[in-house]
Amino acid sequence: MNRFKLNLAIIALILGCTLAFAFKAPATTASHFVNHNWALTGSDATDPASYTEVMSPPTCPSGTTNICYIKAPEDTSNPDQPAISVALAGRISSHNTGSGDVFLRN
Repeated sequence: MNRFKLNLAIIALILGCTLAFAFKAPATTASHFVNHNWALTGSDATDPASYTEVMSPPTCPSGTTNICYIKAPEDTSNPDQPAISVALAGRISSHNTGSGDVFLRN
């Protein structure tokens, strides 16, 4: 009888551990933190609605005058628009390409 209780306890422990790990929530991919390529298609370079997501970086003639595209995560509130932070908006406005997320053309 004691052996039966011990075996039952071991089986319950194994079953409990299996169930605890089997129903663990899957890891979510943080796709909203992954930088996407956004081509400027509108007139206001700091307005997220002025961008269209592109699968690969556009070919931009080199230059220093106009925004060609940016790299930014997708806005979780507006999935078809980039999340333009205050810092990124500042880099866009000043045409600062030093962080590797603002790309210019003539």
